[in-house]
Amino acid sequence: MELSFWSPGSSGMQGRMSTVPMRSRVVRDPARVRWESQPWRRQLRNPDGFEARVSRAQLVAMLLAENLDVDAEVARFAGASEDAEHLTILQVLRFADLLTRRMHLAESDDQMLQLAHLRRNTEDLAERMIEWTNQDRL
Repeated sequence: MELSFWSPGSSGMQGRMSTVPMRSRVVRDPARVRWESQPWRRQLRNPDGFEARVSRAQLVAMLLAENLDVDAEVARFAGASEDAEHLTILQVLRFADLLTRRMHLAESDDQMLQLAHLRRNTEDLAERMIEWTNQDRL
């Protein structure tokens, strides 16, 4: 009669699982995923550009030089809670998502319209930043 002791570490499913390398997945920001899922939006040629930091003051100056006062105003405060000195396209997209969530909490039609207008301006800024990044202007 033979006695055999089973060891989960050396055989069975657990033993085989440890030899399979785990794939490393990059967690993508939900705001970026939503933006990229809209085919009519301008898209970046280089996906790393979403997180490229741009000096907020320089961006505002560039927008004002092209008489884009509304975009410059949005650029002054979009993402300022994350980084006061720099701005990324991803921060602008997160700010637009935040405005969408706040629209659901609006208590009056006036608040809803103001938030919708601000969200549209924020999306316009994101598209302009994407366009300028694709043209190597940022």
